[in-house]
Amino acid sequence: MRLLLIRHARAASSHHLPDAERPLTAEGRSEFERVARVVIDNGVTPGFIFYSPARRTTETASILAAVSGLPAHALDIAPWLALGSGCEEVLPRLAQLPSEVTALVGHEPIMSSLTSMLTGSGRLSFSPGTSACLEFDRKIEVGQGRLLWLLEPR
Repeated sequence: MRLLLIRHARAASSHHLPDAERPLTAEGRSEFERVARVVIDNGVTPGFIFYSPARRTTETASILAAVSGLPAHALDIAPWLALGSGCEEVLPRLAQLPSEVTALVGHEPIMSSLTSMLTGSGRLSFSPGTSACLEFDRKIEVGQGRLLWLLEPR
């Protein structure tokens, strides 16, 4: 079983918008489309994508879905990945993932915290658009994941 943990791509500043409504920048879209293509080219195609309700994560998940060729019913808004969520809200959901490869698109610090917790390794930092692929033998459990790769957009 594989789990893709993805921080949303680069988003616009929040000068005139509430934080949850910030869209991706043109550069963020372009960078993440390249990242998504590398992910798929490496043979890691998600069968399902969960994403935070924030606009920037919705847009990032849509790019991944388009590059993956996923139908709309394979994406789902996950309030448990919303801004400010913690590992304690996400971990119980991981036992019920619907496919052999599932992607979670969220925010910092939850993406790096989950990666560290699931692999039992030191803290990582996810810049915007960063993707990590974790592999598990049977089921997703704390400390049992292997970090296959960490891909940054630059």
